[in-house]
Amino acid sequence: ARQLLAANFQGKDGIWFCGAWQGYGFHEDGCRSGFEVATQLSGVPLPWGDVTNKVLPPPDLAALTVKQGTLMPTLSSLYKKMTVDFPIAICKRMCLYFFQAAIKCGTLRLKMNDGTVISFGDGTSCGSDKSPVTLRVFDEWMFVKIAWEYDLGLARSYMAGHFIVEKLNDPTHYNNVLRPLHEADETTPVIG
Repeated sequence: ARQLLAANFQGKDGIWFCGAWQGYGFHEDGCRSGFEVATQLSGVPLPWGDVTNKVLPPPDLAALTVKQGTLMPTLSSLYKKMTVDFPIAICKRMCLYFFQAAIKCGTLRLKMNDGTVISFGDGTSCGSDKSPVTLRVFDEWMFVKIAWEYDLGLARSYMAGHFIVEKLNDPTHYNNVLRPLHEADETTPVIG
């Protein structure tokens, strides 16, 4: 139905449709469809797009998979290195370089699975933010998603459970308008 609606009515009589329903129902799908409408209306591609692809489609990373049992063990190991380990190493290096260059005030900490903590920023207060922000990284594929899907990769990585944002030590450091102290959020433990 959504393809029929888009094909027959999108842009007709000044009516444009966008929303999460035009994809898989996630916030990112709504954002992408909004980008598509905005670029069609303005004729200007997004900064990371080009004239033919004003909004880049997400890469089909699933197409890269091959059944592990069909390869000999040596080739299987090489396959894993080329499709998992190598992209993670390259993209992680790119992301860490970007974080180092972009985060000047405040503090962003990345807690990795091996126990290492990587910090960025000078530790000073950044506007009303007094506490450092800590991301607990569960899956380093997060870096690949950020680098390859630079428009919504961080959001998709969060939705996939590759990382969480850890709770601040002092709840009074939260912006009281954005997160009132009496309301639960994704960092609030729930039992049951």
